[in-house]
Amino acid sequence: MPATDPKEMPLQHPLNGQGPVRMPLGARRLLFIGGFCVPVGLIATAYVFWAQLLLVAGVAAVAVALSYRDGEQWFSKWSWLTAIAGGAWVLFTAGYWLTIIAAAQASTPLTIWPTVLFSCGIGAVVGVVAGFTGGCVSRFLTARRAKALSI
Repeated sequence: MPATDPKEMPLQHPLNGQGPVRMPLGARRLLFIGGFCVPVGLIATAYVFWAQLLLVAGVAAVAVALSYRDGEQWFSKWSWLTAIAGGAWVLFTAGYWLTIIAAAQASTPLTIWPTVLFSCGIGAVVGVVAGFTGGCVSRFLTARRAKALSI
């Protein structure tokens, strides 16, 4: 039975006006994979040290998936920024932990590299957050513009 109340009607797609707004299939799949990696990484980190990278990669994948754009090409410029920053975050995290493990195994004092890699990792996290936020705000503004034009 179709809804007659406008408040109960589903939102129309902001670009072509057909059907309800839905997350693209590629973004949904990436969200599922990243969402699976986060708890597995959290639990496995207690047993296998490198599993922390799985956690970081999962968080980056979720951020990329949520920075999608409505339309034919869901992978936006914000998604690219988020993906590149997420990959850098994984690499800097791996390098950080490898330098600490190498110093611990050699029983030598730490060099400056762990501090540099940690700082670069923080910068990459800021890039992931910026890309995620930019994608969400861009999607919101596109939907708002489309809704304003349809009224």
